[in-house]
Amino acid sequence: MKAKQSKTPRALATGTRLVCADNTGAREVQIVSVFGYHGVRRRQPKMGLGDLATVSVKKGTPDMRKKLVRAVVIRQRKEIRRPSGLRVSFDDNAIVVVDEKNEPRGTEIKGPVAREVAERFPKLGSMATIIV
Repeated sequence: MKAKQSKTPRALATGTRLVCADNTGAREVQIVSVFGYHGVRRRQPKMGLGDLATVSVKKGTPDMRKKLVRAVVIRQRKEIRRPSGLRVSFDDNAIVVVDEKNEPRGTEIKGPVAREVAERFPKLGSMATIIV
């Protein structure tokens, strides 16, 4: 896992519900905790594009529901600024479920994936149909 190259605003707080953009069986998830977040006392942990989190599956197949899984944010509505000055935003907030080695559990990803995520997680980049 490489470091992030651009400044991404942490726009997704714990408790946010997201769309699952892969075919693992989860359809909607809720953020429980954020990996590597070191904040101030009593501040809600936040995450942004390319961050890892533990999420709870709220809607999906019966074998996936009510499970805690790891996930990576691949799209966020809040715009990000790239070093070139270009600003990029997406239509929705979406995640992809990954395993302990940060490799995707599903076999396909629906919709575009941000370039920052594809650089940080090469397996996600190779599975993506569109990289923005």
